[in-house]
Amino acid sequence: MYLQGPLLGMLTAWSQGIIGLSMFGAGVAIEMMEPRMLGLSRGAGFVVISIVISMYYERTRNRKAAGV
Repeated sequence: MYLQGPLLGMLTAWSQGIIGLSMFGAGVAIEMMEPRMLGLSRGAGFVVISIVISMYYERTRNRKAAGV
């Protein structure tokens, strides 16, 4: 319980830093490609990541059900 404050502060600092880097990267990318194409590529990236995570989750769930 005594580590809750420092831990939450550290997680917030990391998440804000990652958001800042992401916004900077988007700003750089928007100078290189048009906004619609950038949105399409980012959306496709989210879809691919979601599919990979879903496949991993399903595989893990099937292994637990089989007792492996």
